[in-house]
Amino acid sequence: MRVLALALLATSSALAGPTWQWGGATTEISGNADAQTRATSNPDTAKESPYFQNWDNDQFSVGSLNLASKTSWQKARLEFNGFGRHAQSELYRDDFLAPRFMNFPNRLVARDLFGLQHYAETQTSRSDVVLNKANVEYDAESARFTLGRQYINYGIGESFNPINPFNQPLGLVGAANVAQGNDGGRAAFFLSERSTLEFFLFGDKQYDRDVITRTAWLHWEWRPTDEWQVDAVIGEDQERNKSGFQINRIVGDGMVFTQALYSSAQLDNLPGEELWDVLVGYDNQFTSEWHVRLEGGYQERDDEIGLADLTRLNGRFFPFEYFVSFANQYEAHPLLNLSGSLIHDVKTNFGYFVGKATWAFKDDWEWDLFVFAPVYQNSAESTAIQELITTDVGTALRVFF
Repeated sequence: MRVLALALLATSSALAGPTWQWGGATTEISGNADAQTRATSNPDTAKESPYFQNWDNDQFSVGSLNLASKTSWQKARLEFNGFGRHAQSELYRDDFLAPRFMNFPNRLVARDLFGLQHYAETQTSRSDVVLNKANVEYDAESARFTLGRQYINYGIGESFNPINPFNQPLGLVGAANVAQGNDGGRAAFFLSERSTLEFFLFGDKQYDRDVITRTAWLHWEWRPTDEWQVDAVIGEDQERNKSGFQINRIVGDGMVFTQALYSSAQLDNLPGEELWDVLVGYDNQFTSEWHVRLEGGYQERDDEIGLADLTRLNGRFFPFEYFVSFANQYEAHPLLNLSGSLIHDVKTNFGYFVGKATWAFKDDWEWDLFVFAPVYQNSAESTAIQELITTDVGTALRVFF
């Protein structure tokens, strides 16, 4: 079962910090700080028409801070998480697009109704301060109710996780413990020890600022045996009706899984096509040191909407269609972990590599060396974002508390 701990994402967790008790309530504080710098190189395809991203090599530095609190009293909990990020680069001067990709995810609240965030951009920097979690939670008999801004974590895809549109996969993120908030309510009903039904009702002003776009979403999880898990989703989200499923099975020390999500054409006569997203994968802990994951799938794009507005590229890091990803993690030493992931776009013959070496040199301290780089490309078939992706080599220092 070791593979499950590695396969299931836990993007919102941080190491436990100080704890206080007062009046029957308990408050826990935790978080992490991250500082990194990288040298970035611009591809020649970005300098040409129609993009005109004609800059040369540059430095990009960013610092981020997560600060979380959880106060528990009897059957109720009050949770907050504040995320701050400050990026420094000359690339902001001429409104180049590269910093948008380096600060992924650029959109830190997936379904934004309450605001609770501040952005400030100058000619050389951008600062983000976001309350990306703020909710009250109450445990009833065989049920749990949550109201406010919250994280939504389900689905086991790492490079692509189509059945969960509320928290983007974070395999390509340079910072640690970045999670997206969602504004609204959730009711979870524990039907049995092996079955849970969740209902989500979110509002969003970012998708259509003239009205509040609603999300009404149902997620059912069922574990018929220790080896099998079935998830199903259905609902309305961002002006589309959607439905899908996930099935995964433990096989020895490995796991096979698949997901599919159908999205209708956009409602209210808006432009848009029907869409299908599909994922298949295999995950295995081959040895105590070596972990491997394979994922492949289809991520359909809506050609009626297109990519004329390049800011839409923030929604999906790669607008690939058919893709394959191969990820390795290797524990070279109890304090040194090496990882490498290659994502291959079948249609455009584009490959993107992420490599990291993480050294835990002190209790709760980590030092990273990393590279994010396109390694091959067919310029005749590549998509807009593939022609803009930079090569980045850098280092990061992190502390958890």
